[in-house]
Amino acid sequence: MLPVRPMKSPELIDTVVRAYELTPTGDPIDLGGSSNLNLLFPRGDLEYVARIYRAWVTQERLEGIQSVRATLRAAGLPFPQTRPAADGRRFIPFADWLVEVEPFVSGQDMRTWAELLDGMRMLGTIHTVLSGIAASPGTRRAPAANHIDAADVSQTTMRACSAIHAFAASANEERIASISEELASALLCAGDEKSLELPRQLVHGDFWDNNVKFQNGSLVAVLDLDFMEEGARIDDLALVLYYANSGSTFASDRSPVERMQALRELVDAYDSSLECHLSEKERAALPLALARTPLKYTRHLLLRTSPADQRAVALAEAPELEWALSIAKLTDPWRAAFRHVSTPHDVCGSESHEPLLR
Repeated sequence: MLPVRPMKSPELIDTVVRAYELTPTGDPIDLGGSSNLNLLFPRGDLEYVARIYRAWVTQERLEGIQSVRATLRAAGLPFPQTRPAADGRRFIPFADWLVEVEPFVSGQDMRTWAELLDGMRMLGTIHTVLSGIAASPGTRRAPAANHIDAADVSQTTMRACSAIHAFAASANEERIASISEELASALLCAGDEKSLELPRQLVHGDFWDNNVKFQNGSLVAVLDLDFMEEGARIDDLALVLYYANSGSTFASDRSPVERMQALRELVDAYDSSLECHLSEKERAALPLALARTPLKYTRHLLLRTSPADQRAVALAEAPELEWALSIAKLTDPWRAAFRHVSTPHDVCGSESHEPLLR
């Protein structure tokens, strides 16, 4: 069951102000966030954000997140630096929640094509660093994530669709369940389970618009490791491709072939910054990872117990299920689009590689 999102309260604000010796010049602002409560403490020249995690984030997980973030920052990547409390603690408890504070970074969300290309190159660099970090128990699996593993997709989809059938009150809702079941079956028939043979590493988990900040055309910050977990790096890449296709990145009059070619450009931008470039096996598996991505909703749906909440989760992803099914049923054009067109770089291959940092 999904723990409630933390609520802003005078007691919470007072606790954070005292523990971190902040001197805000106004009432903290709720910046939103689907998972956590993010409070902006205005202070003129230097503002801070307090991130209050849902109750499912344990001390072990937050310590893991902060350790990974520190390693990424030490590698020169633009992750905010955690501000310690006055007594040196890296986070503090409040009620059932854990709280951490970091400087606020303003900027534009990653939206334009040029920003997206820069973002993909940054994601490749991030993945290179993450590949050298051994996943601790707290970081190995996220409580909730915008990712569903090939090993879990059949069972998780079956359970979620059973819930949808139970509350469905329209043909459209029944259709969401049936097409999700068909998609899970098509992925299995197309060999999606082969992606389980690919190297696994920590991945960002939610590398998209408001988690990637730009100022004057330059990427200045990458935020939010809430959904970080261990998986195939192409699953993280597929999430960005999925959001790019389903969002407003592409003009509505672009043909399917033009969209496919544009996604290939993003793949190449990502690959260009990897130390260990995409293998042919990874490129061949990428279309099915992309087709699997919208089924991530099933994982979120099963965290909710209210039929109304479950319905909202299912409806949010419904528009992309048909597109994903078309990829799973006709994968060859997508594999051709993502294939190396020249002499391949040195690649990792399908062998597992040992983390470098421990």
